[in-house]
Amino acid sequence: MRTIKAINNFKVDLFITFFLIALGFYLRTIFVSKMGADLTGVMLLFTQLTAYLNLAELGIGVAAASLLYKPLSEGDYAKIKYLTLLL
Repeated sequence: MRTIKAINNFKVDLFITFFLIALGFYLRTIFVSKMGADLTGVMLLFTQLTAYLNLAELGIGVAAASLLYKPLSEGDYAKIKYLTLLL
């Protein structure tokens, strides 16, 4: 039963991934035809910058969360306060 659900989940995820890729190509052509290449390029620049910043934050957020596990389990509120001020 779990295998069937996992296969169905994979199929749906694969469909959504290909749909979003196709939609991205379609929307990009619409944006270029309606707004022009220059404005579309600026929009894509900021989209890429946002994606890179999200990737950079991902590592910091995970590191901060893992750093707080021990003080939270021990109830060391002074260390938690220090770490949150540091981060």
